[in-house]
Amino acid sequence: MKTYLVIFCTLWMILIPSAQAQTSVPLRQIQAIPMPNVEGYFDHPAVDIKGQRLFVPGEYQKTIEIVDLRAGKVIQSITGLEGNPRKVIYIPQSNQIWVDLGNGTCKGFSADSYQLLKSIQLNPDSPPEAKREPDNGIYDPATGLFYIGDRGDRSKQGTKGSVEIVDTKNGTYVGSITLDDNDPAGLALDPATPRLYVVLGATSQVAVIDRRKRAVIASWPITGGPLPHALGLDAVHHRLFIGSRVKPGHLYKPGKMVVMDADNGKIVQVLDSEGGVDEVEYDPASQRVYFTGTTGGVEVFKQVDPDHYESLGTVPTGAIAKTSLLVPELKRFYAIVPKHVILTPPIPESKEATIEDAKVLVYEVEP
Repeated sequence: MKTYLVIFCTLWMILIPSAQAQTSVPLRQIQAIPMPNVEGYFDHPAVDIKGQRLFVPGEYQKTIEIVDLRAGKVIQSITGLEGNPRKVIYIPQSNQIWVDLGNGTCKGFSADSYQLLKSIQLNPDSPPEAKREPDNGIYDPATGLFYIGDRGDRSKQGTKGSVEIVDTKNGTYVGSITLDDNDPAGLALDPATPRLYVVLGATSQVAVIDRRKRAVIASWPITGGPLPHALGLDAVHHRLFIGSRVKPGHLYKPGKMVVMDADNGKIVQVLDSEGGVDEVEYDPASQRVYFTGTTGGVEVFKQVDPDHYESLGTVPTGAIAKTSLLVPELKRFYAIVPKHVILTPPIPESKEATIEDAKVLVYEVEP
């Protein structure tokens, strides 16, 4: 049976007028690329800038969709992943695609043939009954290491997650860093220091990791962000941007953006924003923060100074469009919208439902 998402028109009646009320918008939609054969949620995409390809993980149906950005269409689908793809990275030097999967593996593919090159078991000493589940990750281009947040069994209190480390240059598993939390979510890496930051969803903390020592060196509470899930970093001004949900699920609004000093964990500012946040991205050139939630929009914040941020506006995306990608080199922002049903009351669904296929919304970044 096919699975898709149901969004009621009343949600759009709430969201759209607020977006239209903005006098100017930081993003302008210029294209919608259809993905007609994809069901269910998506997760964190990657881009091949030179080749103009977008790699979109079809989380629910266990595929990676290859989108030709020049042609505006899907040109390939990597299937048979055996697990839900979560975080995709693209490595231009080797022309390879890497992805962590919900079944506890990390796989590497050729970006020419799209054939499997390597399959690596994460947390190899963990038994199946531990119910570990990789989620988000981040790539360090300086070392070729892929850091992956690996959840513990979230049905049990007190279980521990970890950060799993894969060497993409040699195609090997190289280690693990244990966390005092079973829900590692967003990650951010400081290229100028050995620090890796991980938001912890169960305890509402930021774990600070020394990548050289492969150990947690500090843990800071996230005041004002009860369910942190995404993370961005301004490395120049030493600021973390923590995307937090206020309740479990995708429909609760507002969410919170918590600005934290990346040197000492001090909370700088807390702002209301989209609900169900899954992606927070910072652009150093424009000093803007892109906050993508599942409640129908991406809110863009401007850094007034390192201690103060203000909204430039909320741009409509789509139903449960929880993941996105900012590509400053192309002056583009991509939001991934899953297939969904819009119901216009009164029901019955057979007469009032409108089905919208999955798509990539393409936005031009406005100055």
